[in-house]
Amino acid sequence: MDTFITRHPVFDRRETLFGYDLVLRRPGRSGAGGGAASRQHLTDTILGIGVDQVAAGHPAFVTVDRAMLFGGAARSLPPDRVILQIRPRPGSDREWTHACGDLVRGGYRIAIATERPHELPDVLLRLAHIVKIDIAGVDRGKLSDVVARLRGFDVRLLATRVRHRIERDICTNLGFELFEGYGFAGPARLTRQDLPPEHIQIFRLLKMVRDLNATDSEIEDTLRRDVALSYKLFRTVNSGAVGGRDVWSISQALRLLGRDQVARWLLLLLVTDSTRGGVRAELATLALVRARMCELVADAAGAPHARAPMFLLGMSSVLDQLLETPLEIIADAIDLAPDIRAALLRREDDYGIMLDLVDAYEQGTWERIDSLARSVGIGTKVLLPLYLESLEWATEHQRSREVTRPAVRPSDRPELRVDSERSTRVARLR
Repeated sequence: MDTFITRHPVFDRRETLFGYDLVLRRPGRSGAGGGAASRQHLTDTILGIGVDQVAAGHPAFVTVDRAMLFGGAARSLPPDRVILQIRPRPGSDREWTHACGDLVRGGYRIAIATERPHELPDVLLRLAHIVKIDIAGVDRGKLSDVVARLRGFDVRLLATRVRHRIERDICTNLGFELFEGYGFAGPARLTRQDLPPEHIQIFRLLKMVRDLNATDSEIEDTLRRDVALSYKLFRTVNSGAVGGRDVWSISQALRLLGRDQVARWLLLLLVTDSTRGGVRAELATLALVRARMCELVADAAGAPHARAPMFLLGMSSVLDQLLETPLEIIADAIDLAPDIRAALLRREDDYGIMLDLVDAYEQGTWERIDSLARSVGIGTKVLLPLYLESLEWATEHQRSREVTRPAVRPSDRPELRVDSERSTRVARLR
């Protein structure tokens, strides 16, 4: 699998997950997707993996280039699962309009991604369902005029590179309905100087579990004073995944799990127990994916001893966004060892490089991946399988805990169909 695929979430105004923008690249090719042959390869990869495995039943934005558009490769993608994203060149109105019109008649949705929205031709806008605008590339003073023109068409506006909530609110007031990324939902700066009260007990236990000087009886006493937490421990230990049965003694549960697994369980509680829907649920999924991929990278690098520290690092690296608390405070609360702390805060040494590699893959900063993978001692071809396995593990974990949305049934899936008004427009353009 000599292909990189990652996904970026797209939310609506209510911060409900709308879909995923799939970011793809074939290693060794220039640009976001390489040449025509590369694009066909990437399409085949998506079909081979399955759109739903990456997009979890939500619409998937897939960028198609000229070769795919005019060569017919775009039609191999399922119209009910994808939104075809195009980047038309200036002066190519007629040929792009003809190709897009054929696709719309075939049941596809079209999204136009552009950094120059004021140059988009009317004839193409009449076919589009979504216009995706990089707001960082548009002069703020001209943005309202651009939006005013686009609102004259039957399109939904999607904003990318929204840096924080204030910018998101400005975009919402202008008429944007969709937003890509996580950052817009959080505060511009993390100013909280303490931990959320509901998580203090979990941090206290996590610190004790990782402290070799803390005895099992001390951990047991702390757990016994928290009835809700004890119940969750018993529920976990008696699950089929662990293999326990009728275990209702805290000391027996701790012996059965072992300290590493108890620490893992506590970390999972931190990210899943208070996130039910919206951006926070997606951040929780990101934390799970990152933690799992970090430990898989440790395995691939021939360092199985690093599995537990890397899972902790991957999970902790997202906690600042989830808990709106600076990483330094979280590192103090867990009482991280110096090497793990340096990896989390400064990305130093081997642990930090592995975490950096996973982060680079998630962000789609492909130019950094080759050097980081070489530093870790693994080939880039293993990254896509590791990422897909991490997605699957995170999805199954979320479903088993019933924290986020239920498994998507075919009847629940958003329908991507052509409305009658747009069909009429297409007919006029034939």
